[in-house]
Amino acid sequence: MTVSAEAALSGVQNAIATYAHALDSGRIDLISELFTEDGVAEIAGQGTFEGREAIRKAYEAFAPQGPQLHLVGNTVLTSPPGDEVTASSNLVFFVRGETAWAPLLVGAYEDTLVRADGGWRFRRRVTTFLP
Repeated sequence: MTVSAEAALSGVQNAIATYAHALDSGRIDLISELFTEDGVAEIAGQGTFEGREAIRKAYEAFAPQGPQLHLVGNTVLTSPPGDEVTASSNLVFFVRGETAWAPLLVGAYEDTLVRADGGWRFRRRVTTFLP
């Protein structure tokens, strides 16, 4: 079945948003389930983690220590739609201080996702941070 660009983008945006919400709420098992069994998460300054179990263990170290918020936007498909797509997104990471939210990091995601299990799963997610 052919997937339209709109359907692919919508599915990719849903996977990305689900990832951000899971990360901010500390739902580590959900994060690992968003990756394929052989998925790869490459995080600048942290390492490259291959397979769901390695990804789950790595993300345990990133569990929220307080209120946090990942805002992801400007997501575009960088390949033609199909059962596998690539996408680029911008991100800003905020933490809650004593009196207000403050941006801590600005970066980008470069993703490869595949259609699987009725949705989209990350085959590879590369996270970089801007200086």
